[in-house]
Amino acid sequence: MCTLIALHRCIPDAPLVVAANRDEFLERPTEGPALFEVPIRDTAGAPDPLHDPRVVAPRDLRAGGTWLGINANGLFAAVTNRRCEHPDPSRRSRGWLVFEALSQPSADRVADRFEALPKGSYNPFNFFVTDARSAHLVTYDERPERIDLEAGAHVVGNVHPGESSPKLDRLRADVADLAAGGEVTLDALGEVCRFHVPGSPIESTCVHAGAYGTRSSTLLRTGKAPELRYAEGPPCRAPYRDLTPLLHDLGLVPVLEGVQT
Repeated sequence: MCTLIALHRCIPDAPLVVAANRDEFLERPTEGPALFEVPIRDTAGAPDPLHDPRVVAPRDLRAGGTWLGINANGLFAAVTNRRCEHPDPSRRSRGWLVFEALSQPSADRVADRFEALPKGSYNPFNFFVTDARSAHLVTYDERPERIDLEAGAHVVGNVHPGESSPKLDRLRADVADLAAGGEVTLDALGEVCRFHVPGSPIESTCVHAGAYGTRSSTLLRTGKAPELRYAEGPPCRAPYRDLTPLLHDLGLVPVLEGVQT
């Protein structure tokens, strides 16, 4: 996944609003979001019986991991691959990091664990994790670097978070304009995800570059009115399907409203 927009604790009654486009080679097999179990681990690495093991996530059918997902505690995690001239195919798939994060009970716990990831084990990535209380970014290029985030709008791409690019700068401005105008709806974010830059497919939010492009798009809102939409294909062509019942099956609503289950 190459574009992640996350609005964390800046919209009333919605701790998190997400828009994400996954850019990948078109022939790579995947399946859309589904409900399944990833046992939550305690500090010793054993399954924690006090926490719900269910998650909602799509899956990459080649390496077995995923690019984003949410668990029954309201913890959301996503990974974007960073640009790398010569990725090492022998290194562990970055998609498994999302499942590892979803096996944890809190974003703080994930950030603590991931800032201690071993050196030289993964090709470069940016990893975003949040729950109703905190948000963190772990960026990795031979070693992890942790960045604790304030509440607000965050745009994550495929470069180091401290770097800029025309695409990221445009997206940050677009999201800031939406937030300032009070128009941060899933419909509005869907339009951002469909955007094309004429003559520049890679700088577009919705990428069409031959054998490579936007494979899917996800829109997510948590809180009192949870909603999940998923487009299986570039969102300029593929309609967003309403998959909100998966969030209800996950039991996410009472957890995010502070009701203990």
